[in-house]
Amino acid sequence: MLPSIEKLLTLQNRDQKLRAVLTEIAALPAEKAARERELKTADDRLEAARSRQREIEVERKKLELEVKGKQDQIARYKNQQLETRKNDEFTALKHEIANAEKIIVEIEDRELVLMEEAESLKPALQSAQEAHDAEKKKVETHMASLVTRRENLEGRKIELEAERLAATDGIDEDLLDRYTRLFKTKNGLALVTIEHGVCAGCHMQVNTQTYLEVRAEKEIVGCPQCGRILYEPQ
Repeated sequence: MLPSIEKLLTLQNRDQKLRAVLTEIAALPAEKAARERELKTADDRLEAARSRQREIEVERKKLELEVKGKQDQIARYKNQQLETRKNDEFTALKHEIANAEKIIVEIEDRELVLMEEAESLKPALQSAQEAHDAEKKKVETHMASLVTRRENLEGRKIELEAERLAATDGIDEDLLDRYTRLFKTKNGLALVTIEHGVCAGCHMQVNTQTYLEVRAEKEIVGCPQCGRILYEPQ
């Protein structure tokens, strides 16, 4: 095998590893965003469970105020009954008191329904809280692992960049430029094997002359179809 091919294969190995690390680093923000969405979904579920509970509490307080208002009305009507000497006024006030007492009963019935609903919501709220806490813990653990992974990947990136630089030593500048262009445009495969006259990159049959030139191992030979640098496996 040509020494230059050996050097390029070493370089390609480093570049492929570096490319994989860079791809993984680039994917981290999306993974972080996905975990944040999971936590937001858990937050929303818990908030939905709490929302109805708050609505019930607000409605109950409103009903309590209505009851207090009606009780105050009744107290005023009774005082007016004590002060009036007219039968028709006394009867009208009695009617108003009865209406207010009826409304109070209706309000208290509604309060009872709300209390029962609030009680029935407790297990669902507890379940939602437990699910939220578990999801939050899982996401926080994953987030912490993402930080560690990024640190490790950044460290590995620095190592590979140094190894790549070392691997370029002794490679002809024009050949290095050719390799670099191919690596970028051919999905990380600038050099590929040729087996039985077929390029492993584009899977096309090469002509006999090209095949013989590759086997001769006297010069750098490219695939006539895809342009990748060809070499025969040892």
